[in-house]
Amino acid sequence: FAKVKKMIDALITRLMEEANQDAQHEGFCDTEMGKSKIQRTKLNEEIDALTAEIEEGKANILKLTDETAALTQDVQDLDKAMGEAFKIRQADKARNTETIADAKAAQKAIQAAIAVLKDFYAKASTATAFIQIKDEPRAWGLKTDVKMGSEEWNALANPNFEGTVDKGHKEGMQTFGETEMGQQDEARYGVLSLLEVIQSDFANLQADTEAAEASGAESYERFMAESTKNKATKMQKIELNSADKTEAEAKLHTDTADLKATQDELLAAERYYKNLVPQCMDQGMTFEERTAARQAEINSLKEALNLLGGAAEATAA
Repeated sequence: FAKVKKMIDALITRLMEEANQDAQHEGFCDTEMGKSKIQRTKLNEEIDALTAEIEEGKANILKLTDETAALTQDVQDLDKAMGEAFKIRQADKARNTETIADAKAAQKAIQAAIAVLKDFYAKASTATAFIQIKDEPRAWGLKTDVKMGSEEWNALANPNFEGTVDKGHKEGMQTFGETEMGQQDEARYGVLSLLEVIQSDFANLQADTEAAEASGAESYERFMAESTKNKATKMQKIELNSADKTEAEAKLHTDTADLKATQDELLAAERYYKNLVPQCMDQGMTFEERTAARQAEINSLKEALNLLGGAAEATAA
């Protein structure tokens, strides 16, 4: 019986060592499987977060690019509009300046003409010469308005008269006919009235043109001020967008690199997990089942050992 007992003791010892090793392995599996699950979960969450940030970064970069392009086009349109407005303003200013100068010159010329005519008519109203006699049918024949005894009379009476006949009119002499008034009072639209109307038209033209020039200049200055302010705002926004885009591109590059590294890390974790599965899960029996079976076997062997010990004692007696 001694040999059998020895074999049973050795078997019990081996089973107990297996139980200890199995317990250690089970502890290793529990620890590593738990750590692997936590790590893979964390890596997947990081990948999801990085993927979302990358997509958001791409969308933000695209938005900034489109917005900057639109702002750049707006600035170009403003530059074009301001350039066209400058050309139009210069042309309007030159035309208005010329019109105002012409209107002033015309008024000055008309004023001078009116002054000349008024002076002429003023002198004509006191003239004593034979001026502008009413048209009447002329009596043909000898002149009836020559005084007897005058040189003109003598000249008419003597064809051979060699003296000088003074046919001029002396100031203070009697006038013949009505006072000369010219065209100044003949009608509402006489020369002076017509000139005054024309002068008024030129004055109105000057006033209207000056008002139009002032209004145009004010509108131009207001437009240029608003456009300049608007352009400055858009240029500042372009600069900010450019800085934001540079920052977003740098972050996108970093996130992309981090995503690649995290994906590689997850791949390694998945491989490690796959190596754990055969060791810790695919054994046919659970740890509890193996422990119970092993303990039952140990208990049976101990019972057999006790029986053999009792039999040996009985035989010896």
